[in-house]
Amino acid sequence: MISVCFSEIDSNKLEFKVLGHSSNNKGNDIVCSAVSALTQTYIRGIENHLDAKLKGNFESGNCELLIEVPETISDKLKIVSEIFKDGFRKISESYPKQLKLN
Repeated sequence: MISVCFSEIDSNKLEFKVLGHSSNNKGNDIVCSAVSALTQTYIRGIENHLDAKLKGNFESGNCELLIEVPETISDKLKIVSEIFKDGFRKISESYPKQLKLN
């Protein structure tokens, strides 16, 4: 099972975790592919467009990041994060045995 968690640390900081795999069928799993695409788009998007500073690990099956943006745009981080939470939530609703959103 994949677990996805967004945890607000401060107004301009959050912890983002994506842990686990949805199956042992690496490379052929639609849920893993969808989660991977959302995760990579979210991370690269906030890094490139919100000047986010990222600390932690980002590798297959293990993403644990502390994300920090300038205080002046903390509202944008919240909005973008909520949009991506909606995407993960939709996948979780369709595949509840493979993805849990905390």
